Amino acid sequence: MNLVRAVISFFLVALFAVSIAGWFWAGGQPVAQAIGSRVVLVLCGLISLGCVVLLWSARPIQGDRTVNDTSQQV
Repeated sequence: MNLVRAVISFFLVALFAVSIAGWFWAGGQPVAQAIGSRVVLVLCGLISLGCVVLLWSARPIQGDRTVNDTSQQV
């Protein structure tokens, strides 16, 4: 399960990095386009960071028989 989380986290961090790069790219656009682009990029960055936090804070449901990974039990 941790391998899956790590792979998903890698892609979310890459998405966040692309959002940062897009922020700098949007600075060279006309004002109306820059504002729209930056709003979308900020939302994308915040959502990707929120997904990483939720991904790593999730715990399996107690008594769930479909979970075999004992390292996830607290």
